[in-house]
This record gives sequence, C-alpha cells and structure tokens, in this order.
Amino acid sequence: MGELSGFLKNHNRSFPIGLSGKTGIGYVLTGGISPLSRSRGLAIDQIVEIKGFWGNGKEFHLIQPNIQKKSFFEWKALCGAAIFLGIITKVKLKTQPLRPLLSWTANLSFAQLSECINQAESWPNSLSFQWICGDDIFAHAIGEVISADDESILIKLLEKLPYSRNRIINKVNDMNSLPNLSLGKTKNNNSKHSEVLGLLGPAWQKNNSKVLKIIRDIINKRPNKSCYLASQQLGGITHINNRDTSFIHRESTWKPWINGAWDAFDQSKRKRTLEWMEEAWNNLEFICPGVHLAQIHPHLDWHQRELSSAFKEWLPTLQEIKGIYDPRNLMPPLK
Repeated sequence: MGELSGFLKNHNRSFPIGLSGKTGIGYVLTGGISPLSRSRGLAIDQIVEIKGFWGNGKEFHLIQPNIQKKSFFEWKALCGAAIFLGIITKVKLKTQPLRPLLSWTANLSFAQLSECINQAESWPNSLSFQWICGDDIFAHAIGEVISADDESILIKLLEKLPYSRNRIINKVNDMNSLPNLSLGKTKNNNSKHSEVLGLLGPAWQKNNSKVLKIIRDIINKRPNKSCYLASQQLGGITHINNRDTSFIHRESTWKPWINGAWDAFDQSKRKRTLEWMEEAWNNLEFICPGVHLAQIHPHLDWHQRELSSAFKEWLPTLQEIKGIYDPRNLMPPLK
C-alpha cells in the first residue's frame, strides 16, 4: 500500500491506505480501514473490478454489479471474504484527488484519552482519531484538508485536544509522510510470534469511562511488554453508497485491536498470551460485538466465534457460496 500511495502521488492522486504502508492487497480485500475511511469509505469500497480463480479452479472476472445482476452475491462475497473462496490475481481500484493532511500526535494519560475519544465522536468526517496503549499512550489524529476554511476548522478542533507531552501538529503531503502509530522502537527480529484480533463497535458515549477502565485493567494484566491495545476511528460509514460487501459492520465507530505476542517457540507463554487476548475480547465484547477479519485464526479455538462476529446473518449465505465455488475446502475454512 505504501508503494501504491507513492506511485499515485506522482499523478496527484491518492488511495485510502491504512496506518501501515507495508500491507499488501489483503488490506483491500478484507475491508481496509484507513484514517480517511470516515469520508472516503473503506478500501474495499474502491474496488470496481476483480479477477481471479475460485477454489474449484474456475476463472472469474467480475465487474461491480448492481443489486439485480446475477453476479451480485459473488461480488459481495469476494469483497470482504475472498480469502475463504479463491485467489485474487487482479483488482481495479478507484482513486481520489491528492489532498494535504493535518497530523496531530501526543502522549496522553488515561483521563486525557477519555476526553479525546469523547471529542472525536462528534468530529466531522474529514478528521479521525487513533491511539495505541502499552507502557504509555500515544495518540494520532489525522485530518484531510479540502479547503483553507476546512483547514482552519480542523486546526481549531485539534488544538482543543488535551495532552500530557510531545504534542506536534504538522501538515504533510500524503499518507506515507505520516508518523507511525507505535509505542517506539522495537527490535526487528524473529524472536517474537504474535496474533492480532480486531474488534468493531459503536460510539462509546456514556460508556467511555467504563471502557477505559476495562482497557486499563487489560493493560495491567498483559503477559509482557510486547502486548498492547490500540484503536482507530471508523466513525460509522453508513453514508457511503456502496455497501454491497461482506464488511457488514458499517455502523461501527471504533475498531480496537488486541495485539498478543510471546517468545518464539515458547508454548507456555503462547498459551498465556492467547488466554489474555481472549479475556480482553470477552471484557470488550459488550461495546465491540463485531470482528474485523484483517487477520484470520483457523488454527485457534476461537475461529468459529470470530466468523460469527464478523459476518453475523450473512455467514450462512457465505457458506453456501463457498460450497459451490470451493467444494473441497482448499481455501481457509468458513466454519
């Protein structure tokens, strides 16, 4: 995605990539939540054409259909659940004009994080809020500048946010120029294995303090310093016209994710970390009932649970489509 963003910049165009420029086409096919999703929609909403092979070996070439067309259900299934059904070889994507971005970063206390979340839930769609929590809390707000008047409004909103230290407000040219959402320097080696579980849910509103208390308790119980919680603001994208995809949680405001890590090949630490992740999920499920399958876990006991939370009432139809196009279950399981 970083390479795509860099290429498009040369043509004064852009694409709503996510918080990491290192992700590939899987980012798009599983939904693709970006700091720009509130105004532009998901990455998956930008697909207009898909080519590939079903699990049964048959080739397909689909162009975005209307709801009356025979291929509607196949299209909806591939946009968000392609990994379970076949192999995608090519996609055609819509792009948008390249616009400057405002970036606000700071370290926060839990009380300040609560206030930032409260403010962000009433922001315009051109502004979004992200944070990551481990030993410290690092937050990042990102706004797309459409006009000079818009820039003034966004800066005033950003200046209202509380912070404890290291506040920086910058204006950058594209997504690749934004700072990473991270907890600082980490060793780049193979000594850690990890799993990531993405959740989806509505605005926290009156539950804000309760949720932050749960998150503080989760962080206090984490098995090691490589485990953390983070979240990005999706903001409810029900206003986007294209909703004919397998990403059914269009009303979600927040996507928290739980990152669990452990020393490679240490099964006891792996078990403890996975238990911590599942406990965190259990505690947050009341406010985050959905799951975003940016990562899948067919090797874990919770795979069926995450499928149910990701696709809800759409899952039985997805399973029927898989029975037709991947009858030998060559692709990852949908049950």
